[in-house]
Amino acid sequence: MKRRLFLRGIGGAALATPYLSSFHDKAARAAGTVATPPQRLVVFFTHNGCLTNRWFPAKEDGPITADDLAGTYLEVLTPLADKLLIPRGFRSMNQYSLSSSGQGIDPHDQAMGSKLTCATISTARERYATAESLDHTIARQINNTGVDPLVLGVGAASSSIKEVLSFSAPETAFPANVNPQTVYNALSGALSSGGGGEPGNEAGYLVERGKSVIDLVEDDLASYQRLDMSKADQDRISDWLDLLRETEIGVNNPELAAACTRNAAMNYGVTDETVEAASPTGAVTGSVFAPGGGGAEGDANLAISFTTGGDMMMNLMALNMICDTNRMLMLVYPGYVKFGWDGITHGHDHHGLSHRTGDLSVGGACKVAGVLDMLRDIDIWYTSKYLRLVNLLESIGEGDGRLLDNTATMWLPELSDGNAHNLNNLPIVIAGSAGGYLKQGAIVNVEGRQIGVGASEDSCANGGSIGNTGSFNGNVPINKLYVTLMNAVGCTGPDGGEVREFGVFDGTTITPGITNPGEVPELKA
Repeated sequence: MKRRLFLRGIGGAALATPYLSSFHDKAARAAGTVATPPQRLVVFFTHNGCLTNRWFPAKEDGPITADDLAGTYLEVLTPLADKLLIPRGFRSMNQYSLSSSGQGIDPHDQAMGSKLTCATISTARERYATAESLDHTIARQINNTGVDPLVLGVGAASSSIKEVLSFSAPETAFPANVNPQTVYNALSGALSSGGGGEPGNEAGYLVERGKSVIDLVEDDLASYQRLDMSKADQDRISDWLDLLRETEIGVNNPELAAACTRNAAMNYGVTDETVEAASPTGAVTGSVFAPGGGGAEGDANLAISFTTGGDMMMNLMALNMICDTNRMLMLVYPGYVKFGWDGITHGHDHHGLSHRTGDLSVGGACKVAGVLDMLRDIDIWYTSKYLRLVNLLESIGEGDGRLLDNTATMWLPELSDGNAHNLNNLPIVIAGSAGGYLKQGAIVNVEGRQIGVGASEDSCANGGSIGNTGSFNGNVPINKLYVTLMNAVGCTGPDGGEVREFGVFDGTTITPGITNPGEVPELKA
């Protein structure tokens, strides 16, 4: 796709109406109804667990205070503490075994395939999930016309079970879209009403001169803003245009162009064919699933994708939410990459570091000097990205509040501790209440007994052997959290009432069936 054609769509996007409560309320009153913004679920997903003793607050139940977050990774979220929910005690109930002698299944394959399906994984080579995942179940109910969820990622494209979280049907992977330009192209196509004619028109001329396409519709926007609307809606239009312009600037950014389309910008002299050939698919290297081949340039593209590209994906998620083209969104970060950006320079990939060995081996001696410091680097970096996403949604007005208020923005990990590979005691935080459904400003112990924070730093602190870094408590089926979230965003059960069950099983064996149905009342406002 030509750069000027891509950017031309931003002009149409600028005229797309965000959710304006004053106009919507008038229409709703005329129809005798009460207007409410849509509810949404956003999943921010990361691999390989974390140093749980640094992630969790010591408090396990009660209101969140600044003192509770102090000294933890979540301390940076303190200004938004009253909009946080930290549920303690959930377990992904998928750590089953097909062998009487032990696990018998790769824990990463299992954690990914079962995470959002609560089902077994196939014994076929792909090891894909044997059921549809939560995001598709939700999207089918709450998205307009039932469109697929928006599943985005960074880095190299992958259909490996170790990287795929979403499944549109049994044994049908739904890999994340890792190309910001493609994502925005789809969005601008939905917003545009024709797109401006042939190359050489005013829009194309402005782009070629390096000017903003938003300026092309300046008069129309001014007329629109003169309409009778509330001050809050005027602010929302300003928020909308600011975000659009930031997105447009990002697309014009030469570093991002290199990461997303490999010199896609027309002013860099790249043709349609070159843009397509240099897209992130196959052009980003430096991970287990895209090793070598690209040299220093390919590794640099990985860094840009993780930083500028990932930030752009967040902007595009917000745009999709503002224009209500998707209410079920996920951002998935890959777990088999070597961090080399934002001041972090590691000699081993994240997965190997989480084992404390730097490679695929488990147990034995701590082979990597300073491994805990490296894991802290990664954990803090991911926390900063979750903070950015939450702050972005909090910055955009909607209804009588903010976009965040009508959304449940959940940080969901693959594992608890990457060395123990445990799936209990999951470090989960949710920002936003999904329209007032979820409790906020609280830590909620859903298990009802002391859980603890794990022992992630007990081994390797001073070299030596790798010990058990997991935790034994925190075993409430995660199915119940998913049921709660489904009800929060407006899903219904088969009988038209509230959702009572999700998944194929909720135990630690492969015996099918839900033994503990229903949501978690303690998580509700």
